[in-house]
Amino acid sequence: MPPPFARSRAHASAPPRRGPQILLALVSGQSVEAIADREGLTRKRVEKLLRDELRRRWVAPAEDYARLQIARLEAMAAKLAPHAEDGELPAIDRMLKILDRLDRYHGFSKGAAAKPEPEVGGRERLLAKLNAMAARMIAARQTQA
Repeated sequence: MPPPFARSRAHASAPPRRGPQILLALVSGQSVEAIADREGLTRKRVEKLLRDELRRRWVAPAEDYARLQIARLEAMAAKLAPHAEDGELPAIDRMLKILDRLDRYHGFSKGAAAKPEPEVGGRERLLAKLNAMAARMIAARQTQA
C-alpha cells in the first residue's frame, strides 16, 4: 500500500492545465487559429479550453467592481493631489480625469440627471387630482345622457 502522501499515477501523469496560458495568449492579441497552431490543437479544442477557463474565473458583481474601482481611483487621486496643488499641469490633467471617472462611478454622468427628492404630500395631491378628474368625467357623461 502506498503511503498516504504519495501522488497517484493518474494524478502524476495528468497534463498541466492549458486554459490559463491560452487565455493569456488570446488577451495578448493572438487569434484562436494561431493559438491552436502553436499548441497543436484544433480550433474547437482551443475554444472549449477558453470557455472552461472563463467559467472557472470568478467575476465580481458590478456593484463590487464599482466599489473596487472607486477605491483605486481615490488612492490615485490622493497621490496626485499634492502635485496638482503645486500647479503641475500633467498632474492637474490626470486629477480631472480621475475625478470625472469617479463622478461616473457615483452616477453623476453627463446623461444621468440627479434624482429629485421625493415631494412631501405628492401622492395625496396626485390622488386628489385623479379623483377630481374622475368626478368631472362622470359629470360630463351624466349631462350627455
